[in-house]
Amino acid sequence: MNLTKPRLDQFKITGSTVGDLYFPQTELLLPFNGANGATTTSDLSNSNHTVTFVGNAEISTAQSKFGGSSLSLDGSSYLSIPTSSSWTVGSSDYSTDMWIKTTDGVADLVSAFKQAAPNNGWLFGIGFHTVTDGKLAFYNASSSYELFGGTAFVNDGEWHHVAFTKSGATLRLFVDGVLDATGTITITSSNSGEAILIGMDNNASPSRHYSGYLDELRISQGIARWTAAFTPPTSAHLTSAGDVNKHIVVNSTADGVAIGTGGINQARIAKAWVHFNGSGTVAINDSYNMSSVTDRGTGLYKVNFSTAMSSTSYTASGTVSTGSDQTTPYVIRATTYATDGFSFAANWSGTSSVGYQDATNATVTVFGN
Repeated sequence: MNLTKPRLDQFKITGSTVGDLYFPQTELLLPFNGANGATTTSDLSNSNHTVTFVGNAEISTAQSKFGGSSLSLDGSSYLSIPTSSSWTVGSSDYSTDMWIKTTDGVADLVSAFKQAAPNNGWLFGIGFHTVTDGKLAFYNASSSYELFGGTAFVNDGEWHHVAFTKSGATLRLFVDGVLDATGTITITSSNSGEAILIGMDNNASPSRHYSGYLDELRISQGIARWTAAFTPPTSAHLTSAGDVNKHIVVNSTADGVAIGTGGINQARIAKAWVHFNGSGTVAINDSYNMSSVTDRGTGLYKVNFSTAMSSTSYTASGTVSTGSDQTTPYVIRATTYATDGFSFAANWSGTSSVGYQDATNATVTVFGN
């Protein structure tokens, strides 16, 4: 038998592990899968939080959005998850989303409060005051709503996807992928000193307990998953980063492949870059994830992303030169960070009064999650 060493080009990958790009930012993931009547569930995020069922809270196969089961709460029961910095809604971006099917018109969904420092608490749920009754609300413990929605949707016998996201100082509420309300958040830091409660707040009043079903509850820290209208998930949340964060290593003789399991830090991968000539009519030499460059005036440009960034908390840097003198001391000076693009000026960095000048050669590279 004559055996020859296989070549790399003789191999073909026939499958792929699809994953959630932002799974590393997922701090809590509860699909509520299990047997009917079960009183335990698993957090499938990497944090693996312990979940305690209180009262008559249980897994039910009577209703589900995905997976054949969901969490059933009867208006006096709830879940408790211990203290964690994961619950902090502060300066970073944040997201919470889930599927709900209510059996009562007034209910709280998710809350975290600290009685000793009430201004540090928060709640995302269904409002229980007259103006917010039956509508989504984001509430902080200083006795004021930050934001409430305009769509009353509870107790209609349907599953609804609900979400709140915080991007910078902007808070958004979504119902079934539709932007229901937006505003500026005033809370500067939330409680991380108490357990997070699912199905009630820390008020013992039964009117503030949730009645109905919950499915696919997820909390993500450091990422605003949605900043505009979107199509709600059509399947259960993915429970890993998949191969989007994997790396493939080919050895030096190109006769072997190793799949890395450590993953690649997405923050270290350029999300967009462009090299262009901005003198006269803008001409792009080459680019990645840049749809165009807008000429905003002498030395003023906006690079437009093909795929929008998830938030404005990204970094952008670059180089610029003008005319035939490639050593002219010009720098990129940022003006606006937006999710759809980055605006900047080609600015003189020397000691003279020369201001903005069109760039013969300009490069911009963008990093972020």
